[in-house]
Amino acid sequence: MCVCVPLIALLLSPLTTASTAKRTAWVVESPAFAAAVRSSLSTSWELKDCSANGAGCAVSLPDAEVVIGRADALDLTRLPRLKLAQSSTYFYAAPKAVPSRAAIATATGFWPQRGVEQIAEWCIAAIFQDVYRLAAASAAFVECAFAAEAPSSCAAASEATNHTMVSDLTIGIYGYGRIGSEVARRAAALGATVIGTKRSGPFVPPPPPLKWLSPDNDRLLREADVVVLTVPGTGHASTAGLVNRTSLLLMRPHALLVPVSAGPINFGDLEAVLRDERPKQRAVIDTWPGGCWHYPNASCGPPLGPPDFPGSPVLARLPNVLPLPSLSMRDAAYWRSAADSVARNLDALANGKPLEGVVRNASDVVSVI
Repeated sequence: MCVCVPLIALLLSPLTTASTAKRTAWVVESPAFAAAVRSSLSTSWELKDCSANGAGCAVSLPDAEVVIGRADALDLTRLPRLKLAQSSTYFYAAPKAVPSRAAIATATGFWPQRGVEQIAEWCIAAIFQDVYRLAAASAAFVECAFAAEAPSSCAAASEATNHTMVSDLTIGIYGYGRIGSEVARRAAALGATVIGTKRSGPFVPPPPPLKWLSPDNDRLLREADVVVLTVPGTGHASTAGLVNRTSLLLMRPHALLVPVSAGPINFGDLEAVLRDERPKQRAVIDTWPGGCWHYPNASCGPPLGPPDFPGSPVLARLPNVLPLPSLSMRDAAYWRSAADSVARNLDALANGKPLEGVVRNASDVVSVI
């Protein structure tokens, strides 16, 4: 006896299975970030934790349609179903690491709508760190005051506790705009004298809370105890190399440099001056010219190449440099927004809708909005 299946059932069954089956995304990020993405999804995805270096997916079945986070920690060529390399931040994987069949997208929804206040607060935090150096002072105190021979090995009190105050400083805003004005407002609230420069006026009267506003960058460099560099960064040819040997030597010998972008910095000059010519001059570096911390396209090294440092290891290890991992804008609110953005793109991919934040399109997979 023949068991017959209606033709309509044969036609619909594969479609029904495909539409309800879970799709797979590999997450090269923290478990907490993966959980945040998962909680924001409205479509069915299996998110596999690959760990921050991709090791958790090294021997997994190559079933991922999306890789989230540091995509180039993996050999993406072994993922035949890959449709999207989705960054978890505003950096994205170097295009050479991503097969052309897949799109590349960044997280969206933060900058430029938000982020100015976060960067401005970070600048103030960098200044406080330079003034007080709390962690270093604490470590020195514990080392001497709780030793067997305490307190004989402790420095003199006038050495161990002497510091300036933020209100004693002249803080120069080099590139007075959206970020610079927020830094100025916070610095002035702490009692600092704030001066600023920008390319075009009006300059008189200076906007509160500035003591003066001018196009004279050299004057600012000579007068400021702290130079907060807030000019437009990567991708702006007019600001490339503004921080060079000449400008660094115009600064006060004990001045602090706080840049918010890497593009205007000649890192070779910065290293040479801080190492050889101005050992009391200092810099807080949170933006880098290369590697996994290069904006906008990151190149993280293995497995596709040799280790790719953010910048010179010599510069990063100088005692008058505080190196940081691009944390200025990426607060808790940023990461919540990034997780929501990633979830929206997974939902869009599942529903055949356009993706957000696409920096390289795969025309046979997605369209760009």
